[in-house]
Amino acid sequence: MTPVPATLPIAGPRRTRRELLRRLGVHRLRLGAALLTLLAGTAVTLATPPLLGGIVDAVAEGSGHGRVTALGVALLLVAATGAVLALVGGRLLVALVQEVLAALREDVFTTAIRLPVDMVESSDSSDVVSRVTHDVEAISEAASDVLPDVTGAAFTIGLSLVGLAVLDPRLALAGLVCLPVHVLATRRFLTRTHQVYGDVRRLESARGQSVIEAVHGAETIRAYGSQDLHLGEVSDRGERAIERQRDGVRLRNRFTGWLNAAEFLGLAAVLATGYALLGSGAISLGAATAAALYFHRLFGPVGALLGSLDDIQRATVGLARLVGITDLADTRDDDTAVVPRPARAPEPPQITVENVSFSYDGVRPALSEVTLTVPAGGSVALVGASGSGKSTLARLIAGTGEPTGGRITVGAAGTATVRYLVTQEVHRFGGTLADNLRLARPAASDEELRDALRTVGADWAEGLESGPDTVLGPGGDPLDDGSVQHLALARVLLADPPVAVLDEATAESGAAAGDRLRAALARVTRGRTSVIVAHRLDQARDADRIVLLSAGRVTEQGTHDELLAHGGEYAALWRAYSRGTPEGAT
Repeated sequence: MTPVPATLPIAGPRRTRRELLRRLGVHRLRLGAALLTLLAGTAVTLATPPLLGGIVDAVAEGSGHGRVTALGVALLLVAATGAVLALVGGRLLVALVQEVLAALREDVFTTAIRLPVDMVESSDSSDVVSRVTHDVEAISEAASDVLPDVTGAAFTIGLSLVGLAVLDPRLALAGLVCLPVHVLATRRFLTRTHQVYGDVRRLESARGQSVIEAVHGAETIRAYGSQDLHLGEVSDRGERAIERQRDGVRLRNRFTGWLNAAEFLGLAAVLATGYALLGSGAISLGAATAAALYFHRLFGPVGALLGSLDDIQRATVGLARLVGITDLADTRDDDTAVVPRPARAPEPPQITVENVSFSYDGVRPALSEVTLTVPAGGSVALVGASGSGKSTLARLIAGTGEPTGGRITVGAAGTATVRYLVTQEVHRFGGTLADNLRLARPAASDEELRDALRTVGADWAEGLESGPDTVLGPGGDPLDDGSVQHLALARVLLADPPVAVLDEATAESGAAAGDRLRAALARVTRGRTSVIVAHRLDQARDADRIVLLSAGRVTEQGTHDELLAHGGEYAALWRAYSRGTPEGAT
């Protein structure tokens, strides 16, 4: 089976281990306390088999009830002390690991939202989502349910072998007969399941992407009657993921069978050796009993340790996928670093686009040698047919991607300038009206929020009973598309960037709202350098300069009147637009 390729990177095993050790090393004192507590709990219970063996010897020798009672009380104290220490150590360890995991999840989210837009858009939408949900869940389950048991099991195995060696080294050697079987089964299991679980994660991501695309394009799918085609794609990807999961189940079943065989082989070797040593008088009956109990005591820990490799493998794959994202951050060596936002420039800058080319796939050009200048404080409207390269050029100017050829200069060379991008896909976040607006300026007062809304003509906000504290969306006040775009334009005013790039920022509004938003657009672009992807040509008419793009190239540019006088493609578009609008008819 050919696995579905992942666009975003996945860290290798060595890099994953190094990152895990680095994060745990920050809490080395707490980690040491948790491990020492678990080790102490395990060491205490190491006395259980000798105490049981002593009871056997006391009964065999007829020592009386007093000795048996004393050994029984000691046995109860050992069990209680070991249980308490194991509980405390396990909780300390889980709390520490969950804290480390929470920090990792926050770093993944912080890195993901700072990734270049072209990188995110070129990958499946469900890739990042599956990493911060399914992968984090796999690590969390392993940390909470598996890690304390595995740690305790490792200590139990090591100390039990020490106990066997103390009784008689030959008993310990007999118990090691099962070791080659364990090693062989474990190596085969780890080698095969790592690839299987990686494939499962990628296939589940591809299945999720099919569902996301089908939901987003539901209207188009219904219009073309292609429901069966998309259902078939979802079904096919789902079946491939399920089949790979079955491969994992088969590997786990075989692994469990080998573990059981190894346990019985080792126990038989210890019993046979103990019988022989007892017959020769080298050990007592109690010692032989203790040896058998020591080894039988290993069944649970060994099974827990090796059986948990399944969960550990899932967690390891998930951790590698999360580290792959955090490694994309420029600040990965300082998890708390925040890239400072450049200060507002005293004057709006000039934008210079020089021979800019761009391709999404490295083959087909979306832009070809585009050259234009946006004067300081001026506005340029980008117009053209769908697919002409308007939005691509706007996003490059906004700094959400890098051109594959040429360069874009905003202001003086080598200086950082705030560039604010508003697209037609405006998002209303859950929460209040104030929450949505303060994304642009967290310290803004309620009056500043109201001023921004009034400036962009959001009259609907005046009628809200709770004002800025009004809850929006489900369970609150619904907003139409025009009102949501008012929010986006108000955010621009609050952010007050020297450069505003508006990619069809009023495209989703109706005709009535469009007129109000057109006026709002003029207020928002006043006093700042603006690039506007014009959805309506009347928006382009208001700009200082108009640039017409076709197939990724600039074919015409000039003022509205100059382009009409030229009588070229823009003039033809304007005549067609004017005939189709009431304003044009007037």
